[in-house]
Amino acid sequence: MKSRWWAALAVFAAACSMSSGADKTVSSGARTLSPPSAPAISQAADLRTHINLLLGEHVMIIAKETAAAANHSDEYASYTALLTTNETDLAEVMRNSFGNSSADDLARLWHLQNGYLVDYGIGVVTHNDNKSKAAIAALNSDFVPKLADLISSVSGLSTDQVGALLTQQAGADKTFIDDIGAQKWQSIYADLQIAYAESPRWGDALAARIAQKFPDKFPGDPTLPSVDRRVSLDLVLQQHAWLATMATEAVVAGREQDKTAASAALGLNEALISRSLSDQFGSSAANAFDKAWTARDAALLSYASKGDSDSKQALTMTASQFSSAAHIESTPVKDELAALIKVVDDQRAKSSKTIAGDDRAAATSMQPVGDAIATAA
Repeated sequence: MKSRWWAALAVFAAACSMSSGADKTVSSGARTLSPPSAPAISQAADLRTHINLLLGEHVMIIAKETAAAANHSDEYASYTALLTTNETDLAEVMRNSFGNSSADDLARLWHLQNGYLVDYGIGVVTHNDNKSKAAIAALNSDFVPKLADLISSVSGLSTDQVGALLTQQAGADKTFIDDIGAQKWQSIYADLQIAYAESPRWGDALAARIAQKFPDKFPGDPTLPSVDRRVSLDLVLQQHAWLATMATEAVVAGREQDKTAASAALGLNEALISRSLSDQFGSSAANAFDKAWTARDAALLSYASKGDSDSKQALTMTASQFSSAAHIESTPVKDELAALIKVVDDQRAKSSKTIAGDDRAAATSMQPVGDAIATAA
């Protein structure tokens, strides 16, 4: 199974080659780069970052929603509703770029996709083969070509290119949903890693084309190596936040095998972040980060288990260690930890109505951390 994990990480690392060519696949992932020679912050870079984080977020929400269904959890409704929030934010990106009509079309199609993925997950966890087969068939035959046509019509990207990327994403999503239904704990996280790695590929292509078409709205170059690193960091840090609350949920619910697999996923995600820090700041900084991040995750799981002031204090103390290793101010790290603690408190209190929104807040609070690291001298 470890080789499967490293294969998943290789997919993520390979998903980072960036090109401004209209007919080339544009993607991002966890490639590490040398310090930037040009700014990572611009409106074009912000656009690329925002689109990719929303696409990655979508994968993690589907995983959370499916897991809640499989575990018969009251959190199911909360995470299903969060899909609409994600849909609205993606439509707003389209609105700001191509106008209201295109935004409405995207929202309609994205809602269609969410319905198919939710139905597929329900079919899998309830062993309703007819339901799951119908849902995945519709996802590929209805949603994929329609969204590919929409993206091609507004951006000029090849319909075949976008369609192929969407088909790959649908297949990757199906795989981890199948794993969740079968409770294949280690496979869940390895295949979730692959699906998450796939998610930014068509988003990169779209962001590059939007910046080309509307340079007045989105000045800057989203294809710069410095932007590659920024997007990579933000993606892996966002993923870490979602994985962390999957691990704490397993602890609170007493699912030992799930906890073990989620903890391993956190460790491998940490390796991606550490490699980036090593390239940017050197091996000593990466080693310091490893110690701080390992202590953070251990303290987080302890707090999920005990919920006491001592474990909470131990967790908050890791903020200064991490900020020092990452060469950034401690404020965004402290803010992210506070948001993460709130999710654990929700889990322990079974606050099913607020948990999804708080979970998303913890994940999105990672972006200021990643942006600070990417632009640190």
